[in-house]
Amino acid sequence: MLIHLAKPWIGEDEQRAVAAVLESGQLVQGPLVERFEQSVAALVGRTHAIAVSSGTAALQLALRALQVGPGDEVLCPALSWPSPAHAIRVAGAKVRFVDVDQDEWNSTAEALREARNGNTRAAIVIDQFGNPARAEQIREALGALPIIEDAACALGSRFASGPCGSLGKISCLSFHPRKILTTGEGGMCLTDDDDLAEKLRMLRNHGQLRGEFVVAAGNFRMTDIAAALGLAQLQRLDEMVARRREIAALYRDAWGGEIDLQRTPDGSESNYQTFGVVLPQGHDRDTVREKMRERGVEAGLLSFAIHKLGSFAGSEASLPIAEHLAARGIALPLYPQMRNNEVEAVVRCLRGVLHE
Repeated sequence: MLIHLAKPWIGEDEQRAVAAVLESGQLVQGPLVERFEQSVAALVGRTHAIAVSSGTAALQLALRALQVGPGDEVLCPALSWPSPAHAIRVAGAKVRFVDVDQDEWNSTAEALREARNGNTRAAIVIDQFGNPARAEQIREALGALPIIEDAACALGSRFASGPCGSLGKISCLSFHPRKILTTGEGGMCLTDDDDLAEKLRMLRNHGQLRGEFVVAAGNFRMTDIAAALGLAQLQRLDEMVARRREIAALYRDAWGGEIDLQRTPDGSESNYQTFGVVLPQGHDRDTVREKMRERGVEAGLLSFAIHKLGSFAGSEASLPIAEHLAARGIALPLYPQMRNNEVEAVVRCLRGVLHE
């Protein structure tokens, strides 16, 4: 039997909540979306939450609300799923890739400061795999430059100074099934700025403002079905995060110092949305994953060096740490329902592959 990389935790509460929406007939954005927004905003200490159709939509709308466009540059970590860099491209702006820290796998304040130039309009800061970025240092380094926090993986994680999702002008969440909390597909923008919140609500709903169509925009609304699922999931968010931390601790204790792992900044807390390892020299990532699957364990790709993807063909950027982590990193199974004996089986499997 295969130990999967990830499994959303869907129970009877979620099923009842979704069934109630179907019975009500109010399927599109409605009162449950508003309740979900209020609940998440309160959780992370934000004034406004704007639920949307995906984490990628949240990034695209955040950039548009900040009026990022042609001629602008936006700083973006080079190690990530490609959504943040693609969102910058969709806005018509130029991506300025920034390498990441060897240990924490996030872009540092120093690297972001050095990458900034006269055309820099904003910076996207990622809490990679739920590992909090060094928020206070980054705020100080970038000053008045608008920050978009890509907290897609980071609900339930904490900076030393407060919850992830509280950094910058706008923070973006994802509720994809690989994330901590899922609505199937879904995302959210969080902000303390009243004007930005109004713009974001307008942009998600065909450009409507108080019943008038004032700009050309698409439909990025969340459904009440998705919100019902999210509200049910929120009820056990603490339980899900606590179990993820227990499993991560088991992995860390098992590996000791024999393999490279992601490090969390002092004073911060990760939710361990992904538990990644960097394979030692001499081991091919894809071969290791294939052999692990043959032995009953699904291991995933850790991430991507975005500037090396076909969507950025022709990029001459050299970002060696991102390239190294993408080439040698794998993600190990981790989800709240995972049993301790399954964690032990994953460790035995990977150790066996590495030492055969």
